[in-house]
Amino acid sequence: MLREHIQMSNPSLSVPTGALEEAPVPAEVSDREILERFILRRDEEAFASLVRRHGPMVKGVCERLLHHTQDAEDAFQATFLVLVRKAGSLQKPELLGNWLYGVAFRTACKARTLANRRDYYERQAAAMPSPTSSFDPNWREMRALLDEELQTLPFKYRAPLVLCYLEGFTNEEAALRLGWPIGSMSYRLARGRELLRGRLNRRNRNHAVPAGMFALFLQQTASATELQPALVQTTAKAAVVLATGHGLAAALSANAQALAEQTLRALAATGRRGWSIATFAVLAIALAFAAVVAFGIGYNTNPPWPPEAPAINGAVTPGCNKLPIPRPFRGPHLPENSEAR
Repeated sequence: MLREHIQMSNPSLSVPTGALEEAPVPAEVSDREILERFILRRDEEAFASLVRRHGPMVKGVCERLLHHTQDAEDAFQATFLVLVRKAGSLQKPELLGNWLYGVAFRTACKARTLANRRDYYERQAAAMPSPTSSFDPNWREMRALLDEELQTLPFKYRAPLVLCYLEGFTNEEAALRLGWPIGSMSYRLARGRELLRGRLNRRNRNHAVPAGMFALFLQQTASATELQPALVQTTAKAAVVLATGHGLAAALSANAQALAEQTLRALAATGRRGWSIATFAVLAIALAFAAVVAFGIGYNTNPPWPPEAPAINGAVTPGCNKLPIPRPFRGPHLPENSEAR
């Protein structure tokens, strides 16, 4: 885990030093290094750089799944609150963008469920202006279904699409983050696009997106989101408050805090369910192996077949332990001087 790695590599810095001066984070610094800086120093600027780097993708997911400005911002901030709580336990910080995408989708789905329970007419006055005014109207419904179908793709196709289209990385940068050969990215992207396009077109047959236009559709979807500096600053300040152990009542809305707690509980339940499945699989394999071993031992202890012939006067009768060889059937016996018909 990231927190243990930091403490082992920097034992003198295991205690947060909030008095350290905050400095801007260069663009070439990796997500792992920025997370280490935030964990060690509670550095607001470090967390703000993460929000600026991945915020447009996170906010895009929230806007596509929600239709109210405040709901989308609450889900956006809740996603980064989950990151604060999970920053020290991430297994692969270099894939932070993919992890944030999954958390944002889960959080936005919970926010959509809560929003649907409210009175419809109370939300009309503050309805979010559509960010897809430059889109083809036939693509708007497809855009709303994008994240639901993207989540169902295997990781080897979903991860390149998130990195290259929703976060804007090049093929080389995405391959470096994923640890894959650069030459494999083109195939994975093409295959992932085709799988995603097929699933979206099946759900929206009236306005199917042609293969030649699908890459443009993904690029326009990613570029349709704007991230306000005030939202970045508010989220970063709330992250520092949460990391230092203070309350968030004055920093964020109650809805954002509730969404973060629900998402954390859901992630914990998913982790426990994963361990249960893994444990069951190990037990099943162990039982199967034991059954095979027991069957093999029992089979080897059986007497040979056919059994040995009994000894007569101390000598074994030759040929008695051999089974009779069946003779072929040649039909009924014919008398002599008769002709077969």
